[in-house]
Amino acid sequence: MRFFILVRRLILGVSLVGLIGLIQACSPRMDWREVRLDPIGGSALFPGKPVEVSRSLQISGESDAVTLTLRSARIDNTVFAVGWALNGQSDTREKLEAAMLANISAESVQRSQQTLHHSDQVIHEVIASGQMRLRPDSGPVPARLWMRSLSILPAQPEQGDPVRIIEIIAAGPAQELREEDARLFIESLKLSR
Repeated sequence: MRFFILVRRLILGVSLVGLIGLIQACSPRMDWREVRLDPIGGSALFPGKPVEVSRSLQISGESDAVTLTLRSARIDNTVFAVGWALNGQSDTREKLEAAMLANISAESVQRSQQTLHHSDQVIHEVIASGQMRLRPDSGPVPARLWMRSLSILPAQPEQGDPVRIIEIIAAGPAQELREEDARLFIESLKLSR
């Protein structure tokens, strides 16, 4: 009789552990949703509700400030963001990309880059590894960055015409940021114009 009670408790315990695992699996860490990005005429899938901030940046070597708008969602310590500067110069994209790589202390040997040209768009993709601090008082942890940047040239370019820069970025600790999530986000950016 005692044996049956022990078996029943064991089955009940295993069932309870399985149920807890199922509940955790069903509560998604990422709640993917399509978000319209009207200022750039597009949309992207975000893993949570994004927030938007804009700031004026004085990028070295450029006489006028560039307004960078960023719409981002944070999941744990990982950031998924779409940023745009509608009044960029010919080298704004390179400077913004360099700043992102510096944020994770990426070394040139730890990154791959690819450039594609499509009519009025130049697409740059960077995948990099580096380090980041999760808190000011903690040591650095391994970090990963996936970034795709588009430079959209004016239809009839003249000297000094603004270049539209659009970036989509997934960056965070290597142990948190899964490649499939980063790829899903990066490849979800759709532009209609």
